[in-house]
Amino acid sequence: MQKHSSKTQWCRPALILVSVLALVGCSSSGSQVAAERAKTAVDAYLEALETHLGATQGIDEGLARFEMAYEDLTDPDLGNAVDAIYADALFFNDTVHTFTDKQALKAYMTQTGANLNRSEVEIHQVLRDGPDVFVRWTMYFQVGDGDDAIRSTSIGISHLRFNAEGQVVVHQDYWDSASALYSHLPIVGFVLRAAQDRLAAPQ
Repeated sequence: MQKHSSKTQWCRPALILVSVLALVGCSSSGSQVAAERAKTAVDAYLEALETHLGATQGIDEGLARFEMAYEDLTDPDLGNAVDAIYADALFFNDTVHTFTDKQALKAYMTQTGANLNRSEVEIHQVLRDGPDVFVRWTMYFQVGDGDDAIRSTSIGISHLRFNAEGQVVVHQDYWDSASALYSHLPIVGFVLRAAQDRLAAPQ
């Protein structure tokens, strides 16, 4: 047991060092890959807008279900809520993951809720433009308990489209997931904050 423990203690600094070097030493090819991924996400969103035109008659019913489901992502009934509010054919992007399959989205949302100790989404404003609905919100969440708990507050907007039955067919989030999620991680957060400071520094 002691041998395993000492190995673990040795491995952690080594893994941290390797991770930092990998993140800091990102090559131009790595940047190109990131740029291509970003473009792929944008193209998928624009294609979804052409594919899922949405309907106006289901908005009121759909919005009510959407707001109720996102009030608390830790709700054990979240999986059933996802079944109710999203259509089988959909486009979903929260800036972290993209889904076009409802069962995959359901699994992702259920796991996300299970990982949270606290979650709350407060909706401040809803704007409509034909079938397009824009929801402005503030999200609060907590992962873990005690001194090691990660607490985050972030703001964002969701672009939604509903079908005639009031189910979501397009869900595109606009929010700073880097600051809300990654900046709290020990290694990634350090590198991310260093990069942000470098970009903001006077030339």
